[in-house]
Amino acid sequence: MKKTLTILMTAAMALSLSACSSQPAAESSAPESSQEATAETSESSDAAAESESSEKPLDGLTVGFAQTDSMSAWRTTETDDIKKFVEEAGGEFIVKDAGGDIATQESDIRDLVAAGVDYLVVAPLEDNGLQGALQEAMENGIPVILVDRAIAGEAGTHYTTGIMSDFIWEGEQCANALMEALPDGGNVVIINGGYDSSTSTDRQDGFVNALDSSKFEIVAEQDGEWLMDKAQAVMENILQAQGGENIDAVFCVTDDMAQGAMSAIEAAGLTPGEDILILGIDGSRAAFEAVEAGKQLASCTCSPYFGEIVVKTITQIKNGEDVPTAITNEDTLYTKENVNVELGF
Repeated sequence: MKKTLTILMTAAMALSLSACSSQPAAESSAPESSQEATAETSESSDAAAESESSEKPLDGLTVGFAQTDSMSAWRTTETDDIKKFVEEAGGEFIVKDAGGDIATQESDIRDLVAAGVDYLVVAPLEDNGLQGALQEAMENGIPVILVDRAIAGEAGTHYTTGIMSDFIWEGEQCANALMEALPDGGNVVIINGGYDSSTSTDRQDGFVNALDSSKFEIVAEQDGEWLMDKAQAVMENILQAQGGENIDAVFCVTDDMAQGAMSAIEAAGLTPGEDILILGIDGSRAAFEAVEAGKQLASCTCSPYFGEIVVKTITQIKNGEDVPTAITNEDTLYTKENVNVELGF
C-alpha cells in the first residue's frame, strides 16, 4: 500500500511540473509543491524501511543452535522450527548436531562461541557436562537460551533463560490417566531415557509419585535410551522375564519409545491397549494415531515447536527487556476422548 502511494504521489508531482511549464503564472508555486511531494515520498520510504526492519528483528544477527541429536521426529521438528523462525526474522541460523554425545555437544558450543554467534540456543543432552562451555559463552556476552531440557547450573552464570515444559506435570497426567483406566491397580513397567537428563527423571518422578502405591507396583524399569528400537529390545526382555500376563501397563517417557514397546508387545502375541496399556509423552502423530485406534491409552504433549518463543525471547533480550529465567510451555493430555491426529508432529 505504501509503495502504491509513493508511485501515485511521484506521478502527481510529475504532472504538476508538466502543468507548470505550460502555465507560467503558476511557476512560483511549483518549487513548493515539488518539495512537499519529495518530502512526503521520503517520509513514505523511511516508513516502509522502518516497517520492513521491524518485521525482521534478527536482521544481521546470527543464532547458533547446539542440538543433542537428529534421531527422532521430535528433534528434527524442533531444529526445523527454530531454523524457520530465525530465518523468517532475518537472522542467520547455524546448527551443530552432537549425535547424542555430551563431549561433542560441549565442543559444538565452544565452536559456536568461537564463530562469534550473537545468541546461543542449546538443547542440553545431559544435566552435567556443559557448564564450562555455557559459562564461556555468557562471559563472552552471548546470551544463552536453553530449550526443552534443564542443566545443573545457575541463571545469569550458565544461561540467560530456559524454555521447557513441566516434565513432572506430564508424568502426573499419564499416572492420572492410568489410574482412571485401571481403578483396581496393576503391575507397571517403566521405560525411561536414562538418569542423566531432567526430562527423563522428572517425567518418571511425576508418574511414580502420582500413582497410588497401594494399588500399583513397578515391576520393571529399564533405560530405552530415547530410541524406538532400543525400547523395543528392552520391552522384549521384560516380557520374557516377567511374562506378558503379569504386566498391565507400560509407561514410556517418550512416544517414540512407546512405539517400540508396542511393537514388542505385538510381537509377543499380545494386544496393545487390551492386554497391556501403553502411555507416552511428546504428542507425535504416530502416537495420536495409536491413541485414536485404542492401541495407546494416552499421550501427553511436549511441544517441539520452539521457534516462535525463541525469536520472541531473543528480540526481548536484544531490546534490553527483562526476560524471566524460566519460561514454561503449556501441554495437554490426549486420550481417545479428545485426541486430534492432525495436531501431532
